[in-house]
Amino acid sequence: MNNVLLCSVCKFDYTHFIGTIQVTDNDEYQACDFIVNQKYPITVKTKYEYRSQGNLHLLFRCEDGHFFIKSFDGHKGNVFIDNNQLMDDLASYLNEVYKEEEKRSLSFDYGLLGNIEKFLFSKKID
Repeated sequence: MNNVLLCSVCKFDYTHFIGTIQVTDNDEYQACDFIVNQKYPITVKTKYEYRSQGNLHLLFRCEDGHFFIKSFDGHKGNVFIDNNQLMDDLASYLNEVYKEEEKRSLSFDYGLLGNIEKFLFSKKID
């Protein structure tokens, strides 16, 4: 089982793919558009560490209830894996919001989309 994805919070091996977050930046270290699951746009300008159009984040949840994100960010010809503070903060935020959840959902829903949007707007810059 060397190639099994483990939860980055608790190391549990029962994890579920929830969705994608694609980030478009403006080449000034600012994200300007987030597209969730390739169909839900969230337009908000926020600080972003990378300058590339190839920024993709995969959202997972383990069966113990933890959210975690695998990040792939392009910057000046390099691709950085799991080195994105904004996505780490988003996963922490989701874990806090859902920590008291009695029945754990292992799929995407509009409540989750709303919480992602709420988090991103809390990071908004002018």
